[in-house]
Amino acid sequence: MAPRLGLCLMLPLSLGLVACQPLYGGKPEHLANPQKKKKPEGMDQPVAVKYIDDCNPDFRDDPKKVHPQVSIAVQLVATGDTDLSTAEREKDDQKRVGLLKEAIDKYRNALVKDPWNIDATLKLAVTYDKTRRKGCALAMLKRLASLSANTKYAAEVNRSIDTIDANGQWFKDYHKEAMTAVGR
Repeated sequence: MAPRLGLCLMLPLSLGLVACQPLYGGKPEHLANPQKKKKPEGMDQPVAVKYIDDCNPDFRDDPKKVHPQVSIAVQLVATGDTDLSTAEREKDDQKRVGLLKEAIDKYRNALVKDPWNIDATLKLAVTYDKTRRKGCALAMLKRLASLSANTKYAAEVNRSIDTIDANGQWFKDYHKEAMTAVGR
């Protein structure tokens, strides 16, 4: 009985010693910190976006001689919208530029068909902004402001101007100047 008692007393002591051992071995190795690399020169400076400020818009046609073709202008604006939305999703830069040019042409032709088309004027300004043609975008915004002087178009133009104010990504780098161009 004495050997059994000794065994019973040894068993908990030996289990206690085994339980105190590290589960996965000894101490872990010390990890070395990675070396710091220097940044390449020129990376500290933000890249400035270059805008093209010159634009020669021609809005001097006699409005009495113009016969608006509203339905054709609306169709051209719709196809311009399609080109613009496709360009925003396009990953290939050359295809994107081609689609933006197509959208500009559609909006410009819509304004030829209906010089008082507010959607075409606003969307042409936004598309010019996407192509970094700041001067042309501001010219279109000034044209919106001149359309607001006409009581027939004032309510719709004011709604369009409100969308400019609401969309901060439009005319991002010169938003204050854009709002000044539309008279606000």
